[in-house]
Amino acid sequence: MLTGFCIAGLLAGCLYGCATYHPEPLDAAKTAQQLDSRSMSNPGLCQYLKTNPDTKLSSCPPPQWNLAALTLVGFYYSPDIAVADARVREADAGIITARAVPNPTVHLGPQFREALSPNFAPWGIGSFNLDLPIETAGKRGYRTAEAQGLADAARLAAGETAWGVRSRIRAALLQYMLDLRARDLSAREAETLARVVRLFEQRVNAGGASQPELYLAQSSLQAAKLKFIEIGARVSVDGNVLSAALGVPVSAIDGVAFSWPGFDSPPGQQSLSPTEIQQLALLNRIDLRRQLAQYAAVDEALKLEIAKQYSDINLTGGYSWEGGENIFELGPSAVLPVFNQNQGPIAEAEARRRVVAAQFLAMQAGIIEQSQTTLTRYRGALGALDAARSAAELQVRRLGQARRAVAVGESDTVVLAQTQLQDLSAQQGLLDSLTNAQTALGALEDSIQRPLDSGDVGSFTFPAPLADSKQAANR
Repeated sequence: MLTGFCIAGLLAGCLYGCATYHPEPLDAAKTAQQLDSRSMSNPGLCQYLKTNPDTKLSSCPPPQWNLAALTLVGFYYSPDIAVADARVREADAGIITARAVPNPTVHLGPQFREALSPNFAPWGIGSFNLDLPIETAGKRGYRTAEAQGLADAARLAAGETAWGVRSRIRAALLQYMLDLRARDLSAREAETLARVVRLFEQRVNAGGASQPELYLAQSSLQAAKLKFIEIGARVSVDGNVLSAALGVPVSAIDGVAFSWPGFDSPPGQQSLSPTEIQQLALLNRIDLRRQLAQYAAVDEALKLEIAKQYSDINLTGGYSWEGGENIFELGPSAVLPVFNQNQGPIAEAEARRRVVAAQFLAMQAGIIEQSQTTLTRYRGALGALDAARSAAELQVRRLGQARRAVAVGESDTVVLAQTQLQDLSAQQGLLDSLTNAQTALGALEDSIQRPLDSGDVGSFTFPAPLADSKQAANR
C-alpha cells in the first residue's frame, strides 16, 4: 500500500506544470475585417518603423514614402512574413523536442491468488518495475544539432521570404511610378495634338491645308486619347498590385505620396564590377546560406544514424512480494544488434547528404551565372539609357530653337507643335530606356539579394520575429 501511495505521489508530481490547451479559433469574417482596417498610419506600424534606424523618419506617417520605409511596411503587414515566422517557431520547437531526455517507465502489477486459507488475502502487490532508458553514443547531442541546423535553415528561409517581399514592393512601386510618368507624357501628347488639330482646322477653313491632313491629325489625337485612357487604367491596376505587395487594402494608399531618390540615375557601371558582383552573390545570397544550414543538419542526421549502431541501455529495477518475501531486481537491458547494424538508415542519411551537397554546388554555379548575366544586361540597359538621354537632350535643344524661331517669325506654330511632339517622343524613348535599366537593376539586385541603389542601401533588414501569430493576424 505504501508503494502505491509513492507511485501516485510520483505521478502527481510529474503531471504538475503540464501545458494546457488554449483555443485560438479562426474567424474568416473577423480576419477579413482586420485586413480591411490596415492603414499606413497604424500606431503599431509607426513604432515598428521608429525601431529601424535606416528609415530616418521625422514623422509617421511621413509626407513621402520611399522604398526603404515601404519595405518595412511590407515586413510588418505581409502574410508571407507571418507564415515564415510561424515556421521558424515550429523549427525552434523541434529543438525542444530533440533535447528531451527519455522518460522512465513505471509498471505496477497487482496479483490475484486463489485463497488457500480464510486468513489469506487474495489480492496483493505482485510487482513494481522501473525502466530507466539511457541514450548512448551522444545520440541526444546529434539529434539536437540536427534540429538546430533545421532551425537555422528556417530562419534563413524567412530571410528569403523577406527579400521576396522587398523585391515585389520594388517592382510594384517601379511600375506605378513609371506608369504615372507615362500617363503624364500621354496627357501632354494629347494636349499638343489637340492644338495641332485646331491649327489644321483653321488652315483648312482658310484654304492653307487639305482635309486629309486634318483627318490625319484628328486620328492621331484619338489614338493619343485612347492611349491616355489605357495608361490611366494601368495606373489603377498598379495601385492594387502595390497595396497587395505591402499587405494593405488599396484604400490605405489613397493620397499617399511616394518618392524615389535617384530614380532617374541608377548606379553606374564603374561601381559594379563583375568580380564584386560575383563575390556579393556568393557571400550574400540567403538561399545559398540556407543550403549550407541544411547540409549541416543532414550531416548531423548522418552522425545520429551512425550512433544508432550502438544500442541504448535500459536500467531496469523491480520489486515483487511473494510468499511473504520481498524480492528486489536490478539489471541492465539492451537491444542486440545481431540481424542489422542500422545499415539502411545510415545509407539513406549518406545519400541525403550527397543530394544536399550536389544541390549546393548546382545552386552556387547557377548563382554565378545568374549574377553575371544580369550584370551584363544591366550594363547594356545603362548604355541604352545614356544614348536615350543624349537624344532627349538634343531634342530639348531643337525645341528651344523652334520656339525662338516662332518668336522672331521665322517659323509657324504647326512646326513648333510638331517639334514638341518629337520632343515628347524622345521623352517616351528615355522613359522606356529608364524602364529597362531599372528593371535590369531589380533583376541584378535579386541575383545577389542586396540593394544596390545608393538611396536604398539600408532598406533590407531581416524582420524581427513577431510576438505571436495572433498578433500577426490582428495587425
